[in-house]
Amino acid sequence: MDISPFKRDVRIDLHLIQSKTSGGFSEGPINKLISISRHLLNLTANYDEFSQYNQAVKAALDNFRKAYRGLASKFPSLYIHYHYASQKADASVHNNLRLKADELESVAKELFPDAEVNVEFLGARRLLELARRRPKTTYELRVSKSFNAANSLVVLSPLKYYASFLKHSDGRVRADLFESNVRDFQGNTEVNAEIVNTLDKEKSVDFWWMNNGVTIIGTKASLNGDTVTVENPQIVNGLQTSTQIAQHFREQSDDLRSVMVKIISSEDEETRDKIIKATNSQNYIQPATLRATDKIQRDIEEALKAVGLFYDRRKNFYKNEGKSAERIVSISLMAQSVMTLLLSRPDAARARPSTLIKKDTDYGKVFSQKMPIALYSNAALLIGHVDRVIRARTDLRARDRTNLRFYVLLWIASVAAKHAPLNAISIASLDVKSITNNDIEEAIGEVWILYEQLGASDQAAKGSEFPKLIISKLEEKLTTNRSGIGKIIRT
Repeated sequence: MDISPFKRDVRIDLHLIQSKTSGGFSEGPINKLISISRHLLNLTANYDEFSQYNQAVKAALDNFRKAYRGLASKFPSLYIHYHYASQKADASVHNNLRLKADELESVAKELFPDAEVNVEFLGARRLLELARRRPKTTYELRVSKSFNAANSLVVLSPLKYYASFLKHSDGRVRADLFESNVRDFQGNTEVNAEIVNTLDKEKSVDFWWMNNGVTIIGTKASLNGDTVTVENPQIVNGLQTSTQIAQHFREQSDDLRSVMVKIISSEDEETRDKIIKATNSQNYIQPATLRATDKIQRDIEEALKAVGLFYDRRKNFYKNEGKSAERIVSISLMAQSVMTLLLSRPDAARARPSTLIKKDTDYGKVFSQKMPIALYSNAALLIGHVDRVIRARTDLRARDRTNLRFYVLLWIASVAAKHAPLNAISIASLDVKSITNNDIEEAIGEVWILYEQLGASDQAAKGSEFPKLIISKLEEKLTTNRSGIGKIIRT
């Protein structure tokens, strides 16, 4: 190991990671880190005496020991970071684990008294946040005219230069520019047809006269001559326009027209979200779509990827990527499923799917950072399974399949959890893989009996009596210890 380049002000950061994919936080992994620290961080230890550790671990930590000893004369600053990551854990850490973490810190300080030591617990939400982190990016946009204001610019950018701004050097459109857009490319809509017509045929007038333009948010933006430099740019409005311009310049190279671009600088997340919602509210968009950039929605998207599903946070994004429609979950369907399971309101899920989360109060009951993230992945897996089984029932009318789906969802989850009504922890803890097609068929049969009692109609499915009857029958069933299904993973 060559340490000769390090002359002074040397800093050494040592990271030790203990990770697990199942269960919550427990003392076992902390005990392992304590053991490893006592045995393998000791600068005088003979590694041959510790056969319980694999060679890769010993080799990595021996590199640290050699570097630290070799740099001792430079009086390096040492920082030891312990990371305990659990994919299924929430943010709460029991006091006993905090005490264990203090013990781990003490062991490290005994070996290296001058080191700074920290122990970090990484639960599901923190892991999702880290997974979404991107390095800073800086892009340049050529402009022909500009208007400067506080933290903002309004510019005219020649179409060919804007098309270059949108693309990588190999001609591919930069997908990362559209991460904060509430929708993906909508395809052959009337609006897109008009944009294409303007680009291809209306060349006697400038493009920006006939187009609303584009809004870009960045953390910083500066104008130098004819070039705007934007740090971490996100196109939050104008994705349809941008996509059509990029396609237009697959062949065009001599178009002298311009597009109007608003560039706003802000590092404040709340301000950025307000801008996104405001710029996307001038034309009708479903209420659920305007929630697309909320942190909880991004967390759900990452959580669903882990179970093989795709969350349609940005409308049509995964459809445009060619993902199977059966594996795509919309924001509205997620809201319906969670309202059914968490609030025992399959009637509301059935009756008003498009306005279910329009009000902030309703939205906060369904989508919350306080909920375990596994609640959402389990809800998506369960409604997908229920829908597949119900669709296969050719003896049911289409209307009845629609009316029954959320009631069957509530029934199957309650029986699997062995109690009703459900709560966030019991939903998140369900072992959904243990629920079979036969279990769902049985649930359909139970729910159908109650549905028929109320008239087997749309009015019954949308009314308040049906969910009350369902909960009453579930409580009766579970109290009398009749056969249940599934199991809860204890954490």
